[in-house]
Amino acid sequence: MSRNIKLCHPRLQELADRLVRECAKQGLIVKIGESFRSSSEQDKLYAQGRTTSGNIVTNARGSSYSSMHQWGVAFDVIRNDGRGAYYDNDGWFSKVGAIGKRLGLEWGGDWTSPVDKPHFQLPDWGSTPARLKRLYGNVNNFKKTWEVDDMTESEVRKIAQKEANDMVYRYRDKVYNKISEVPEWGRPTIEKLMDIGALIGSDKGLEISETLLRVLVINDRAGVYK
Repeated sequence: MSRNIKLCHPRLQELADRLVRECAKQGLIVKIGESFRSSSEQDKLYAQGRTTSGNIVTNARGSSYSSMHQWGVAFDVIRNDGRGAYYDNDGWFSKVGAIGKRLGLEWGGDWTSPVDKPHFQLPDWGSTPARLKRLYGNVNNFKKTWEVDDMTESEVRKIAQKEANDMVYRYRDKVYNKISEVPEWGRPTIEKLMDIGALIGSDKGLEISETLLRVLVINDRAGVYK
């Protein structure tokens, strides 16, 4: 299993680093454990407790890309203070979980089947990969959208401001009227805005220009639509 967080989504990398630093301030010594998993690695983990020895630790099959680890949006943590990687008699993982949630991560300790206290993931696409599969089809397509996220907040805000200022001069942009027409890198943002009722469209459809779509995505990545 890989412990290289650099194989994961850029925003997850940033939040993992922040989690380690914020926990350290409270005397909680965190180390990033597993992060990205290949299909074969996930299938091997799924077999544990079923066809191989050990306890069942996941309900996600690797062959169907049913783990958020396979999509690069999840990581696990371990304890690194000499008391054992998973020692939790003092509520250590719940303390770390609370900090992770404050940073905007989804925590596996809130789940019921199974409870997964070491687990954290980006909450943008729900708790399972179902929406990721529907939007992108496969992991490689999803990775193509990561470059939009690989910027600092100040950078995306500058770009958003420039795009907003230029919009009035750019009426000849391509217009998207259906969600199926929207490029993959922009669909999560449009779906989010539709889900919260911020984007309704008209009798003609969405009527979203290419420029407006870029502004909406950049603002979304900057946290404007939380």
